[in-house]
Amino acid sequence: MSHPQGISLSELAPGVEQILLAGDGFSARIALLGGQLIDYRRDGEPPLLYLSPQTACQPGKAIRGGVPVCWPWFGPHPSDPGQPAHGVARQRLWTLAETGRDGEVFHVKLSGPSHEGLTASLSFRIGPDGADIALSTANRGDAAQTVGAALHSYLAVSDIDSVELLGLEGAPAHDKVADARTALPDGPFRFDGEVDLIAYADRAATLRDAGWRRDIVVQPEGSASTVIWNPAPVKAARLADLPDPDWRRFVCVETANAGDDARLLPPGAVHTLACRLRFSRRG
Repeated sequence: MSHPQGISLSELAPGVEQILLAGDGFSARIALLGGQLIDYRRDGEPPLLYLSPQTACQPGKAIRGGVPVCWPWFGPHPSDPGQPAHGVARQRLWTLAETGRDGEVFHVKLSGPSHEGLTASLSFRIGPDGADIALSTANRGDAAQTVGAALHSYLAVSDIDSVELLGLEGAPAHDKVADARTALPDGPFRFDGEVDLIAYADRAATLRDAGWRRDIVVQPEGSASTVIWNPAPVKAARLADLPDPDWRRFVCVETANAGDDARLLPPGAVHTLACRLRFSRRG
């Protein structure tokens, strides 16, 4: 397959390729393991995404960082505890189906795994203004199926004490740490201790970073749930693929079909879950 100028392939790890995108003033990388965007940055600026320096890059293990794809369920499997958490897509090799370029904007399409009659595909639009990711699920089977998914964005931050989340004020939520129904505060949401929340809202969230003087906007589509996650020090210490202090370096704000927002797909139906990641300097 030939590729437009600025798009190339290289080896990320033995048996794992990555797609390199080099634009005018920005660059990005997409790993075929998990089909995930693992890096996006503009020249001279901090990266948009956090990627753990201790992550494994081998089939059968999920990459810790970037934008992992949770599919076709979110969290534990609803009936089989032997299945991997967050589905099968993060651990599988995806296939590069198409590349293109429209001016300064790159387009990449990937074909993903199938699972019990469901198939997945990804489309990326990556340019100087940020990245768009669209995950499409098709039900090729004969029966309706429930699909859960998330685009699990690890957003890089200067320090967790310097950030606050705006845009989801008052949203009803499921606090998975406390296993309780709750609601987000009426003002900015700040990170204090372990956070694992499903916020039920179909509106954009903005992560404001005072340290780096920037806003990251996560705009959802095909979603009525946003997952907010940070492990805090105790849980981070139990994660072998995450340096102990690095919980301070990211916040996950995930466009999702999680919890009550899982989607029922009839035979022949297609559902697309998408997020738009944009960031801008402040002051």
